[in-house]
Amino acid sequence: MSEHVGLRLITKGMLIAAFASLQFFFVCGQAFANSTILRVGFPVAAATGGYPFGRDDGGGLRFSFYDGLTRFSPTGELQSALADSWQNETPTTWVFQLKEGVVFSNGEPFDAHSVVATLTELYNPGVLHPKKADMGAISGYRARARYTVEIVTSEPDPLVPNRMAQLPMIEPKAWASMGKDAYARTPIGTGPYTVESWGPNNTKPVLVVAETSWRKVKHITRVEMTVIPDPGTRVGGLLSEELDMAISLASDDIAMLEANDITVQMTTNPSILSIAFVTVRNDESPIKNARVRQALNYAVDKQSIADFILGGTSRVAHQPSTPELIGYNPEAEPFYYNPEKAKQLLAEAGYPDGFPLKFYVYGGVLPGDTLIFQKLAQDLAAIGVKVELRQISFPDYVRRLFNADWEGIDGFSMGWLNMQLWDPQKSFEQFSCMYSAPFFCDESMMTLIDGARTEMDAVKRESLLKNIVLRFRDQAPALWLVEFAGANGLQPNYKVGLFRLDGSVYEQIEYIGD
Repeated sequence: MSEHVGLRLITKGMLIAAFASLQFFFVCGQAFANSTILRVGFPVAAATGGYPFGRDDGGGLRFSFYDGLTRFSPTGELQSALADSWQNETPTTWVFQLKEGVVFSNGEPFDAHSVVATLTELYNPGVLHPKKADMGAISGYRARARYTVEIVTSEPDPLVPNRMAQLPMIEPKAWASMGKDAYARTPIGTGPYTVESWGPNNTKPVLVVAETSWRKVKHITRVEMTVIPDPGTRVGGLLSEELDMAISLASDDIAMLEANDITVQMTTNPSILSIAFVTVRNDESPIKNARVRQALNYAVDKQSIADFILGGTSRVAHQPSTPELIGYNPEAEPFYYNPEKAKQLLAEAGYPDGFPLKFYVYGGVLPGDTLIFQKLAQDLAAIGVKVELRQISFPDYVRRLFNADWEGIDGFSMGWLNMQLWDPQKSFEQFSCMYSAPFFCDESMMTLIDGARTEMDAVKRESLLKNIVLRFRDQAPALWLVEFAGANGLQPNYKVGLFRLDGSVYEQIEYIGD
């Protein structure tokens, strides 16, 4: 495996120098350098444009022109945004004190009426807004004063402030007059930029500074983005200086970029790549046996994946939480690479000769993830478990996930997506009986999971989450692999603090000269 990665690096190093400018010309065209213009290569398009209630992140743009009541720091600390403060008055009542003097990009004031209007639209019974599914058990809301909002939940929810970081605030008059589609094309928010244009199929969005925003821009008054799916082409754009920044770079390009004075920064992401096991099924599959699932975790050399396929840019995952998250449990025994122990567990479970498995996998979640899945299959074959990897498109994957359509499939690539709330509760629920289309269900864990969902005492809740981690470790509902990691590249004449997962970094970037 490591020889394959090395060959890929040598090949790209030889080709990029020769073809970077030509390749990039066809994708982006020529652009000129300017200290106030930032040219960015991004891997995916903003599928729904500036639609504020979608579940996709808008191509990493959404919180460049929108704000929530709260936001997360690059390392996951919950911070104030449009709300200066918040408090939990009763187990089901939260009160947010809003920032005063904020205006939308069209000049209209932001206040409690804006929050109420946003929540009213989110819960509009005539419209199915996808973001509603992420907002928990909000059952009521009202303005107590011009800059004070009350939010009520139908049951205690300790994550209401976290959830409000995901919900962009809309300008009520513009939404009412423009409608959903027009608003998505010309989003009006309180963030530091507005959208000048989207380009064909939203592949060349341009942001321009919003002078009225409370989030002031340091230097970058214009962001010209180009969607470039191929990571090698994004690297070529940096090397040829056609790009000032490139998002989501492959780990095997980092050394080459740094040798060419490109600043490469890793982003912290508390999510985990795994193979989720399908145990909700009518047959007697060996995957239903917890010892078998543990054996598969011991059989894969995850450290080699982190070191060689991902170039040391990611950490091995042995449990469904990461050290940055509440609930991470250092007492959970790691699944260190131990093929002999894996064989012993298989024998104890009644499968000394192994068995075949079928996994659906889709690429593009992490750089090198296709190689990760191949390495996984190779290691499992060494203990007699023959894995058939079936590539699946992302739309087909989403359809199957939402409909529990896994007939004949034993597992599928799945992220424990803890980054949305910087909390593991949502991913714990997804790997449980309470998920809308369950694929793994252990009824004995439900009291703990349900308890953590409504526990308002932070100390008690952390204890519950740590106990859930221990139970998950023993049940091994997934083959945990590595934590998510992202590499971003920036030309040396620009400076940024830390990249945020939601992409709202452009106003912080400084031009420091040649």
